[in-house]
Amino acid sequence: MTDVEKLLAIEEIRQLKARYFRSIDTKDFDNLRTVFAPDAVFDFREALRDPVKGTPEGVAEHEPVAGLEEIVAYIRSALTGAQSAHHGHTPEIEILSDTEARGIHPMEDTVMNGTLFFRGYGHYRETYRKVNGHWRIQTSQLTRLIVRVESL
Repeated sequence: MTDVEKLLAIEEIRQLKARYFRSIDTKDFDNLRTVFAPDAVFDFREALRDPVKGTPEGVAEHEPVAGLEEIVAYIRSALTGAQSAHHGHTPEIEILSDTEARGIHPMEDTVMNGTLFFRGYGHYRETYRKVNGHWRIQTSQLTRLIVRVESL
């Protein structure tokens, strides 16, 4: 790949992640389907775990979710009745080949669901694969630096 091709790939991956955040917050699950590879794996195991305080009481831990439709269904279920705002910041993206890349996206999110208020800060660690000419998330792992959970 030329340097220009790498820069174009990096920008497409940045736009891909922006579409992910917007699709989640607007609950546009059809659009969310355009973000993941068909055989993607999403690892939420550390999504609610604060590295200092541990997993908040009453929060169930989950296994990674595999497959495009399973990931979309999981996210839809998790956000039913919730309001959310996700922000991604200054990603590090490395193009490994014409069809593979990896990246780290610093992030913060806020989710309000009924009487629960959640705010988290952390990173998405991801791999990407080019599928039918478009970059897609192949694997995604969400880890946290800080988690704040309150009852409203």
